[in-house]
Amino acid sequence: MGVLVNAVAAIVVVTAALTLTSLDRRTAALLGATGSLTGTFLAWVVAPGSWGSSPLLPWAAAVAGTVLLIAGWSAVRAYSGLFEPPRR
Repeated sequence: MGVLVNAVAAIVVVTAALTLTSLDRRTAALLGATGSLTGTFLAWVVAPGSWGSSPLLPWAAAVAGTVLLIAGWSAVRAYSGLFEPPRR
């Protein structure tokens, strides 16, 4: 039960930290929650044995998932109009 509480705390803290420091709080909350939840879940799927023994694994996974999701979000936004015809 303590492992699950640690994982949920990691997700909540990473999401709150991103939301409080962002100008667009709704998008930050969405990206923070999605990225940290996905990172934590994938870390649990990949390394279930070390999940219970390392209390820092959910925190590192939550931060890494959020960073990767924000990088992907930024790339998609930067190149969204790349293949559209130029405006006249």
